[in-house]
Amino acid sequence: MNTVVQVRHPAGDAHPRAELLSGAPCAVIASPTGPVALFGPGEVVAYRIRYRRRTRVFVFRTLDVDDALAASVPGVRPHVELLLELGTRGRIRLVRGLFAYLAKHAHDPSRLPDAFYVRVGFALAGRRPPHKILVSLLRQSTSAAARDIDRDVAVSPHRPNALRRSLGGR
Repeated sequence: MNTVVQVRHPAGDAHPRAELLSGAPCAVIASPTGPVALFGPGEVVAYRIRYRRRTRVFVFRTLDVDDALAASVPGVRPHVELLLELGTRGRIRLVRGLFAYLAKHAHDPSRLPDAFYVRVGFALAGRRPPHKILVSLLRQSTSAAARDIDRDVAVSPHRPNALRRSLGGR
């Protein structure tokens, strides 16, 4: 099932402005309100919405089927798996830098596990400078050990110790 993402570039502040920060759509369709990007299942998309003076960024993974319990993102249909939601200028700037870094070093954001984005979310919420730990997060996410941790968390999501270990705790 394809996921539809509305992209808007209106003039003025009367309507929301929505744009893609990252993600490669399989098709773009013209509509009366602006282009619509179509994404296949399993793709990671970074999507920014600006309305008046407020900006929000959503990083999500598209799903195979519409799950009523999944997250609802404005301008995106059907529901998606929300990985990050950001609302501060500093964190938005850092996530834009993250996707620029991934593109520069030829890392496909869709091939990184969801645990990587959870770790990024914790890094953004913490006090350590995220640029210092980005490379180590990428190494962990692409190593075999990280894949094993992700499998443990996926098999047993209700084990808090497995989740804590996957986030780098003891």
